[in-house]
Formats: sequence, C-alpha cells, structure tokens
Amino acid sequence: MAGWLFQRLFCDSRAHHRCPRMILQSHISPGEGRKTQVVGIDLLRFLAASAVMLFHLACTSWIIPSSEAMMLLDGKARFPDLLELAAVGWIGVPIFFTISGFVIAYSAEGATPERFLRSRLLRLMPGVWICATISFLLALAFLPLSATAMTLTYLRTLVLFPVPTWIDGVYWTLAIEIAFYAVVFTLLLLQAGHRLEIVMTVVGLISTAIWIAASTPWLPGLDVLASKRIAKLLLITHGCDFALGVLVWLMAFRGITGQRLVVLCLCGLGSLLQIAYDARATEAELGIQTFNYVPELVFVGFLTLLAACLVLDRQLHALLGQRGAAWVRTIGLATYPLYLLHTFVGVLAMRFALGVGLPLLASLLFGMSTACLAAIAVATRVEPALRMWFGWIVDRTLAHLTRSFRAWRAASQI
Repeated sequence: MAGWLFQRLFCDSRAHHRCPRMILQSHISPGEGRKTQVVGIDLLRFLAASAVMLFHLACTSWIIPSSEAMMLLDGKARFPDLLELAAVGWIGVPIFFTISGFVIAYSAEGATPERFLRSRLLRLMPGVWICATISFLLALAFLPLSATAMTLTYLRTLVLFPVPTWIDGVYWTLAIEIAFYAVVFTLLLLQAGHRLEIVMTVVGLISTAIWIAASTPWLPGLDVLASKRIAKLLLITHGCDFALGVLVWLMAFRGITGQRLVVLCLCGLGSLLQIAYDARATEAELGIQTFNYVPELVFVGFLTLLAACLVLDRQLHALLGQRGAAWVRTIGLATYPLYLLHTFVGVLAMRFALGVGLPLLASLLFGMSTACLAAIAVATRVEPALRMWFGWIVDRTLAHLTRSFRAWRAASQI
C-alpha cells in the first residue's frame, strides 16, 4: 500500500510510468547544458527562510537575552500573541537541510569535481562576505560589545570557521552544509558519483539509528551528545535530513524501489526524532510548552509540499509563466542573503518603525519586509558583481590545480 501511494505521488496520473525526471527534463532545451528550475523548490526555500526570520524577530528578540535580536531591540517589543506561531519558526533549518540534500544531488548529477566545487564556492562565499560585512557594520554601530571582539568574530565568519562564534548566530548552519558538500565533492573527485545513494543511505541510517537509540530510556544523554557541534559537523545530527532530500531526488528522478522507500521512511523517522529533541530543547530555552507536535507536523507538511512541487512542476510553470517563474527564481536566490541578513536588518528596521510610532505588528511587518528587500537587492545587484570577480579567481586557481594534478598523475605513472 505504501509503495503504491508513493508510486502514485511521484508519477504522472495520466501515464503511470512517466516520472518527474521526464516532466522536468521537458523544460530543458537540447544542449542547454544546465539543470532547469524546479519552481516549487524556490518557494519552499523562501517559506523556510521566512519561518526562521519570524522566529528571530517575533520570538528570540524578546525572550532570549543572549540573542543578537534582543540586544539590538533592547526589549522594546514583545509578541506574546504570536508566540505559538513564531516559536515554531526554527523548523525552517531542518527543512533547509532536506532541500539542500535534494538540490545538491540534482545539481551534482553529471558534474565534474571542478564544476561542482566552483558552483558551491560561488554560491556560498560572495553572499557570506557581503552579508557578514553588512552585519558587522551594523553590529559596530548598534551592539554594546567590544569592537575588537566583534572584529574577531567577523573575521571568523568570513572564512566560515566551523565552531562559534560568528558575527550572527545564523551562520552555525553553513559549516554543516559544507560537510555535506564535502561528501559529494569527494565522491566526484574519486569518480564515484554513482555511489551517492549508497553513501547517503549509510549516513542517513547511522543518523537515524542514533536518534532512535537516543529516544529510548536506556541511553540517557545520547540525544545531547548527538546534538553537539562535532556531531553536527560529522553529519550525525542532521545526516538523516540530507539523506532524506537525496532519497526524494532519487525516487523522483531515478524511480521508486522498495529499498529506497524503506530508507526514505527510516530517514524521515530519524528527522522527526531529531526535530522532537529540538522542540523539547527550544521549549526549555524559551520557557514555554506550546508545541504539541506542531514542528513534526510542519515537517511532514513540508515533505508533502515537496512531493507536490515535483509532481506539479509543469503546471506551476504554466501557471506562473516565464515572468512569474523568473520572479520566483529571484526570491529563491534571495533566500540565502535573507537568511544571513534578517537578524540585523530586520530587527533594526523594527526598531526604527517602533521609534517613529508604528504599532507592534506593523513594525514587525516593516522589519520583515525590509529584510526581504535588502536580500533581493543583495541577490540581484551586489552579489552578481562580486561573484563575477570571485569566479575569475576561482577559475584561474582551479585551472592551475588541475594542470598540477594531471602533471603529478602523469609523472607517477612513468
């Protein structure tokens, strides 16, 4: 029954053997040489970033004294009526990780190691340099902290140092993303990209097994250990999320098998158990007890929407048209700078709005809107220019490394 449901979900109802791979490829012109936009993915990414933004602007900004948001807002606004909604916004992070698993598997298919590395560097670093610099300048102007200390955290952020602290707490996720990218890059470098399914199945099942064990009463404290920074960097904490995204890609683009279905369900269980732990930890930190399995239900709803986006991709493109799809692509690209900028830009915009007498809710909406506009400006105006310059440096460096590597291999074979 479960297999039949997934087969119906991932395949076109008018042609039982026509899967999303064929539907998505129909949007790619022959010889285009690049993957097409899955329009629903951009929408889901934006919703996830918006959820995280709401969490910081309407929840941690008045509850968590150590947060950058509360230090910037200085207790000038409280949102108790929005707490039940805003407090769930952290669920955007595991959603990001799952989307990353899907997107990276999709983009890495057929890629060379050099092309994959180049795409990840150009996607990650210019955005970090721009957004971290903006946050650093705002921190110098508005945070009551030592300039020397903030400069050190800023420099750590520029190189994506894997352990705290950073100029903004949201950067904690990027080193985990890089750990996942490193797995994919290593497989491509070893000409073993076809083994991504095996490797991510192992990663996902190890992560799931640990979260299953941590949910039992026989290993107290394992859930805490599984959430330590080193566990996150080793893909123990969120390996099930990345593997879940890869499995969705495999089932959508390479077909459904019993093994994939079982692994997907197990990784989904691991993700839900990890989310349940985060929910308990967040409740304790916020001093609330309002979740009642809402984060888990939101995550299941996200997976349902992800599947629907794949099935209905053709219809979404037709509904939006070329101009609408381009607009959605823009907000998809803006998701990354929005995630990195929303704390400083959004909270300070809220602070300004409150200062000129706007009501609380209007100030919150003004802060979120300002953060979105700033992110779009970075994604469409500032980041492309820096990416072009950085791309030139990356291309020259990779070309030099490739020539050196080939020369070394040729010499070693003599």
